[in-house]
Amino acid sequence: MAIELKPHEIRVLGVLIEKSMTNADTYPLTLNSLTLGCNQKTNRDPVLSLSEGEVAAAVHELQQWQLVSFADTPRGSRANRFRHEVEQRFGWNAVQRAVMAELMIRGPQTLGELRTHVSRMIPPGDIAYLSELLGEFEKAEPPMVRELPRQPGQSTTRWAQLLGGPVNVSHFSAPAAQTSRPEVNP
Repeated sequence: MAIELKPHEIRVLGVLIEKSMTNADTYPLTLNSLTLGCNQKTNRDPVLSLSEGEVAAAVHELQQWQLVSFADTPRGSRANRFRHEVEQRFGWNAVQRAVMAELMIRGPQTLGELRTHVSRMIPPGDIAYLSELLGEFEKAEPPMVRELPRQPGQSTTRWAQLLGGPVNVSHFSAPAAQTSRPEVNP
C-alpha cells in the first residue's frame, strides 16, 4: 500500500530525519523542539507556522504509518520524545535519508541544490551518485520521487518527493506568467 502523507506530516518526518543527522545530541526530539524545527525560518520551503497541536496530530498519524515512534525517555524527564523509523520502514541508508529529508523540508530541487543541501547532514558523493540514487527512488514500487519537467527559464530539472502522493506537474511546468497591459477603453 502506497503511503500518502499530508503536508504537515511530511514536514514533521523531514524534520525528525534532519535533526537526527544534524543535532544528534538533542535527538530524539520533544514535541516542543519538533514544533520549533517545523517552524524554522531557514532551510524550509514553504515556511510554516504550525501549532504544537498540529504537530502532535501529525506525529500521531505518522505513528499509524509506523514512521514515527516514542523514544525511550531518560529517567526524570517529563517530556515524551519522538524518533523516525524510516530505516526500519524503508531500509534507507544515511544518504537516502538525507536526500529524502531535504526534499521533504525544502521541496523540489535540482541535483546541484540537493548535493549542496544534503552536505549539511552527510557527504553525498558526486552528482552521478545522487542521480543514480534518485533513479532508484523513482523506480521503487511505489515510486518515492519524480523528476519534474524542466521549467521555462531553468537550465535543469528538479526532483520532488512523492510521499504526499502524486505531484501536480502542471504547477511546475506552466509557462511563466506574462505581464499584461490593462485594457484601455476608447
